[in-house]
Amino acid sequence: MARATAAVDELLETGLDPASSDEARTLVRGLETLGRKVDAARVEALEVIDRGAFHRHDGHYSAKVMVRHTAQLSAAEAAARAKVARALRDLPATREAYRAGAIGTDQVRRMARVHANARVRDRLPQSEQRFVTAATGGSYKSFDRFATDWVRRLDEDGTCDLNQRHHENRNARLVQDFDQSWRWEGGCGSLQGAQMHDIFQHFYQAETLADWEKARAEHGDDARPEHLPRSDGQRRADTFFTIFERAASTPPGGKAPEIVTNIVIDEATWDRHLTKLAGADVEPADPDDHSYRCDTFDGHPIEPTEAVAAALVGGVKRVVMGADRVVIDKSRKQRLFTGSARLAVQLADNECLWPGCHIPVTNCQIDHTTGWAPARGGGRTNPRNGGPACGRHNRLKERGYALWRDLVGQWHVHRPDGTRIE
Repeated sequence: MARATAAVDELLETGLDPASSDEARTLVRGLETLGRKVDAARVEALEVIDRGAFHRHDGHYSAKVMVRHTAQLSAAEAAARAKVARALRDLPATREAYRAGAIGTDQVRRMARVHANARVRDRLPQSEQRFVTAATGGSYKSFDRFATDWVRRLDEDGTCDLNQRHHENRNARLVQDFDQSWRWEGGCGSLQGAQMHDIFQHFYQAETLADWEKARAEHGDDARPEHLPRSDGQRRADTFFTIFERAASTPPGGKAPEIVTNIVIDEATWDRHLTKLAGADVEPADPDDHSYRCDTFDGHPIEPTEAVAAALVGGVKRVVMGADRVVIDKSRKQRLFTGSARLAVQLADNECLWPGCHIPVTNCQIDHTTGWAPARGGGRTNPRNGGPACGRHNRLKERGYALWRDLVGQWHVHRPDGTRIE
């Protein structure tokens, strides 16, 4: 312990002063690996204390309580470590990867939450290697999505029951506090929530655009986020008010803006839940099925039973998607991605294609990855040459960055010097 502490002290005394972006990335990765190993050691310490019953000597009820008291932790942090310790008893490959610093603490804690679900716990060791691969091969957001979908496939009835309970217990209210301020709270099921989210985002974007117009009027092209007249939280609060205000000003039966929530569901899941709605028995879903999908364009999960029921009332569009997630092809005569071509690009991704950027696809520009202009190679207007990029990263594309999608649908972005952004 003394040698480890001295090594960290030496690191801090040497100074953290990268001279380039490459050195900055190396620094971040090195420190993250070191932090993961320390976090793994913290969990193992709790496990050792529990196994040796050392907590009993001081009258503590559990190892978790002893660690919480001795390390001056919050109850939530101590509980998280204890939950990970329990999960790692059944997940040896995860434990070794965590000790090596290959898996992040956030990913391990997400796996521990899956392990805590008694309805899927017994199947987790069988799929452990897939979890480890997913945890080391992408962002936390993609891993969280992988874990969520794995549980949804394996525990269809539990997920459906929980969502139905949220729907039946849906509630919302405005509460005035003693200082005369107001707060709102509530909850609902997956489909209603996704629809409300899309409506909220529609109005929120309008509020954001209004702020940028004011900032540019005052600062011109030098306008930056800090010049916006409202904080992000203030804009979101004002968005709620705008929605209420718009609803109050629209007469019953009046024309309101049409906001469509698109739900994407794979054919096998559609067939399964349509069969279940018809009252027939179906085979259990395969938790390792790579084709599973039931969510909105932005990746908000929808309970499949709700999705199928809503489609029977609304409408269904059939789309064929290849292994690389490309949907359709269109001729070069059309320059802009509109209609079905735009939808096809949005179907393939939940967010901006740039590494580390999580702008939802519905807030992205759908544009050519190889420029449309004939002088620049004449990229075609079809989904294979289309991708979602936020405004900033879509503009960077014109500055020498190369974008391409591999055969499994993964985006790759290379700097003007040819090196890949990871």
